[in-house]
Amino acid sequence: MTNKELTALCKEKGIKGYSSKNKAVLVDMLNSDKPVSAPKIEETEDTYTKDLLKVQYDLHKAYVNGRINTTTKIGVKVRLPCIPEDISENIVKFILHKLKDTTSRWDCKKGDLQSEKEGKQECKCFTSDGPPSFTPSSDWDVIYFLDARNWLNDKFILYKVLLKRTSLEWKNIKVSKTQTFEDQTKQGRRPRITWESLHPQISSYCNKVYDGTFDDIFNPLEVKE
Repeated sequence: MTNKELTALCKEKGIKGYSSKNKAVLVDMLNSDKPVSAPKIEETEDTYTKDLLKVQYDLHKAYVNGRINTTTKIGVKVRLPCIPEDISENIVKFILHKLKDTTSRWDCKKGDLQSEKEGKQECKCFTSDGPPSFTPSSDWDVIYFLDARNWLNDKFILYKVLLKRTSLEWKNIKVSKTQTFEDQTKQGRRPRITWESLHPQISSYCNKVYDGTFDDIFNPLEVKE
């Protein structure tokens, strides 16, 4: 049976989700008198796996601690690097997996993460009291803030904010005494605002969804009886 003939038969039977990889299975099903349904297709794992995240996290932490130790010895203060985006975004992803949104993926065409449940998921990570910045053209359906100010002790807090970038509530966030988030994006500027200034303005839409260690991200969520 050719692929074209197989496609026509599957269309006639109402079978969806097939591919050439499961052709033999489908032929057997179509030749059988039993009711047919599409064979289950396993979802491929995101290319940024748990093991890769753990390796990258340990590498970056060792580098930052090395910088701290060597510069402290000679009495020099240096600006420490932030957590690279691939690491922070995948920390958020695996926290969401722990919280049962296993559809959240880093392998996506646009945005930081993409979820079948929530759509485009924006991630912002801050390791100090300094202000995170936003790309003027950025867009999202839900935004997550990863408080990593205590990350060298492997501690993280994740906040979920149920506001779209296009919502009036987000556009009207005050980023300075005279300008809103929308004012600065229209000027092509990168809005900057500290978490301490932002949180009170979005508190009614904000929930803390995780407060724990790096290692605990990969442990199953405890079920309360």
